[in-house]
Amino acid sequence: MMIIRDFAERCHRGLRELGLTLATHDEIIEGRALAARTVSPNIATVETLAQLQDLTQSSSFTFRSVNGQLSGVMAIIPLTAAALPDLAAGVFDGVNPPQDQAARPGEAVVAIYGWGMAGTTLRGRGAVMAGAVKLHRELFPTIPLYGRAATPGGERTLLKRIGARPVPGPGGLVMARAWSAVRKAA
Repeated sequence: MMIIRDFAERCHRGLRELGLTLATHDEIIEGRALAARTVSPNIATVETLAQLQDLTQSSSFTFRSVNGQLSGVMAIIPLTAAALPDLAAGVFDGVNPPQDQAARPGEAVVAIYGWGMAGTTLRGRGAVMAGAVKLHRELFPTIPLYGRAATPGGERTLLKRIGARPVPGPGGLVMARAWSAVRKAA
């Protein structure tokens, strides 16, 4: 298993290339409202999103259109080995994620949970989808990506574009193997 210790720095640098920047507290509020409107209201609270952002320094990112409007949001959780049993059983809680399983800066990251993506414009949706692919294939090709689809578009992205497969257990959790292992097997 590959362990990543510079997760936050790689995210900030790599996602910035796509126009995604680390969300401020105000942007988390605005982004959560955007996701509730476009995806589902049954998502993590502003408080939970802000707590994970404070802990990880790398969980919520935003994309702004040329006129400055927030048009895309992406939320991820870098996970420590403490999350592996819940992930393997398919029971990781994506609405109220256990904070003790989230990696703080400098801690070993062994998996990424794709917490959510939403966009209000074609460019906004494209930026967050490109961000998810970049995380999996370029920035962290040696660790798996987990997630749950909340919409048909999210399901297409996870299953077809990223190559995720269902994890046994309840709840619809999926996992995309480490990209380096997928490429090696091909």
